[in-house]
Amino acid sequence: MNRLDGKVAVVTGGASGIGAATARLFAQAGARVVIGDVQDGAAVARDIGGTFVACDVRRSGDVAALVARAVADHGRLDVLFNNAGIERNGPLVAMDPQAHRDLLDVNVTGVLHGIQHAVPAMMANPGPARGSIVNTASVAGLTGAPMLGSYAATKHAVVGLTRTAAIEVGSAGIRVNAVCPGIIRTPMLGGFSVDEAAIARIGRIHALGRIGEPEEVARLVLFLASDDASFVSGQAIAVDGGMTAGSTGALPGPGL
Repeated sequence: MNRLDGKVAVVTGGASGIGAATARLFAQAGARVVIGDVQDGAAVARDIGGTFVACDVRRSGDVAALVARAVADHGRLDVLFNNAGIERNGPLVAMDPQAHRDLLDVNVTGVLHGIQHAVPAMMANPGPARGSIVNTASVAGLTGAPMLGSYAATKHAVVGLTRTAAIEVGSAGIRVNAVCPGIIRTPMLGGFSVDEAAIARIGRIHALGRIGEPEEVARLVLFLASDDASFVSGQAIAVDGGMTAGSTGALPGPGL
């Protein structure tokens, strides 16, 4: 499990869900972890021996301060898990313009801010392998998602940012990839999280017949962050229980 020994990792959206699961797995793998979130992530950070920094990824200055804290405390930055994100749902023809802007600000601009501030910090590392950035997209970034059009647009954008950044910074020894989760048991499930019957129905959309757990996404993020993925870059990898394989029908509406 010592895949990240000696490495320093920043996790945005690390207070809960996939972010918290990944922060814990990073720490178990030997990394020193700095968590950023608009929610209070101090308990998660304390549990893993890491650091929590209040961070709104919509604000470039907040992300700059998050990265600077990691470098100040640990002398370097090796891994960024650009995970912070929100969901809003509804038909496109009735989508609230402010909700659409909120999605763009967090899910797209927040990822851009992470890339912009992580790359210079990673460039200070000795080469040839200087760092790994992993962005959270979604299966909704690989196909259409009824009632989630604006959300899907932002996740398609994350895939585009991922592939473009991989091309731009690859020669500097920085890898950039995205994970595309299916339906995962996180706070984003909202009311479904306490309704096991509803969760079972949603689970049948996946070829494996169930929804995923945050730890199952975290394991893929760990692989992409580690040197085990040293020749993997520019990829958007589904971790979706076979949902996008095409055997189980269309994506649902809310809850991705």
